[in-house]
Amino acid sequence: MVYRDVLYTVKDGGIVTSLNPGTGEVYKTGRSKDAIAAYFSSPVAADGKVYLVSQDGKVSVLRADPQWEVLAVNDLGEECQATPAIGGGSIYIRTAKALYSFSEKK
Repeated sequence: MVYRDVLYTVKDGGIVTSLNPGTGEVYKTGRSKDAIAAYFSSPVAADGKVYLVSQDGKVSVLRADPQWEVLAVNDLGEECQATPAIGGGSIYIRTAKALYSFSEKK
């Protein structure tokens, strides 16, 4: 996924890489250490953050930056293989048993 001129990839084990999409230069490779699992969903981004969802339902929130950092990891407690959707100020995550909607409290 490309967001703010940075390409983000995630692979099994929670390994996240940020790259220059034009040259392929690697900016940073690291791990979302609290979300070490398989990944089937694609990263999504909004509001300066990148969201990654592991198969075991852990949602990693990264600061969108070439030198990204993990801001939070939240556990939904159930399997997830679907890519989250973002719209209307909310992020929607479908797990094996439910559809969750998260938004900023106003």
